[in-house]
Formats: sequence, structure tokens, C-alpha cells
Amino acid sequence: MSDPILKMPETPESLEAPKPVPAWRAPLIAVVAIVVLAGVIYFMTRTGPDEDPGVAIETTETVGASMAGAVVDVAVSEEALASQPESIDLSTPEAAVRAYLDWTSYAYRIAQSRVALPVMSTYQEVRVDSYVQYNIQQGRLLDQTLKEITFGEPREDAERVHVPVSETWEYSYISIEDVGKVIDGPHTVSYDATYTVIPQGDDWVVDEVKATALGPVE
Repeated sequence: MSDPILKMPETPESLEAPKPVPAWRAPLIAVVAIVVLAGVIYFMTRTGPDEDPGVAIETTETVGASMAGAVVDVAVSEEALASQPESIDLSTPEAAVRAYLDWTSYAYRIAQSRVALPVMSTYQEVRVDSYVQYNIQQGRLLDQTLKEITFGEPREDAERVHVPVSETWEYSYISIEDVGKVIDGPHTVSYDATYTVIPQGDDWVVDEVKATALGPVE
């Protein structure tokens, strides 16, 4: 229990009427208030509600990459930026898996996980961004291309659909400092994977991925 607050008795000095504000101080106070208000308005117009101070995308070949990590300048080629998939089809579980593979590949290529947000749940978003940040810490981007994919029979579980696939990828690692420079690869790897897809409104999105590599992964 906190101590009670003791109220001191009023003294004659405390009962003295307040002194009037000198005439020269009133205009000064008004000027200070206007300056402070102008500063607040300037700050609000510089940072809008939709801006993310942790992520900076520029029109040059360098993008700022940050969601889970610190801001890092990443050199991305114009070719990589222009490789954005043309559309997003989330109408069926299989279509959702294909869209996920297209858009996460693009996200890894340009070090921006947020471009793939429409094709995955918030749970999977964290995992994708973590891999983007891991690659940046390694000084690289992942450039991967799906070479072959075979879909198995989907299995429904409550409101989830588990989609088994066999897939083969070709991939290289690209420098984040020298635009477009391949620092490792190309390599080829195959996986047996299961994509768990969940409904989101009228669409389907990928919520979880479990994959087993059928060979070494560089």
C-alpha cells in the first residue's frame, strides 16, 4: 500500500494573488506555440500512416530489406525486379501452391518477403521472411527456378487441405553488393513436399510447408 499524500497547509504566501504576465511575454508565448505546432505538422506530413520506416524501396537498383532484421542495402538487378509473376490465382488448393512457389521465388530474388503476402498466411509469412533475412546475413540472394513439379492426391483435414508434390529446382546465390553477380551455383535439387493450404475468404493460401530434400542442398 502506498503512503498517503499529505497536504501542506496553505500559507499567506501561497494565498497571494498571481502576478500578471508582462505584456512582452504574451506575444513570445504565442510565437513559441506556433513554432511547435508547425513542427508537429511537418513531422506528420513527412511520415504517413502507410509508410514503414523499417523498409525502404528505391527506384534505383538498391532496395532496403528489413522486416525481422536491421535495414540493409541490397543490390538487386533490374532483370530480377522485372521478373514479377504476372498474376495470382488462388481459386483452388493446387493453384494456391503454384502461386506460392511463383511469388516466394520472386520474394527471395529481390529480398522482399512482403510481395508474397497475398499467397500465404501470417504464420508462413514469418518463416519466409526469416529465410530472406538469413540469406541477407549470408551476403546473398536466392535465385531459384522451378524446373518440374508433380502433384499427388490432396488430403482434406477439417478446413485444411494437404497437397503433396514432388518438385525439382535450379538455384543460384547472387551477391547483395555486386548487382547480378553469381557467387555460387547453379545447383539442382529435388524435394518431396507437402503444402498445407487453408481458406482465406474466397481464396486459398499456403499456411505451412514441410519438405524433404532428395539430395544435398548447397
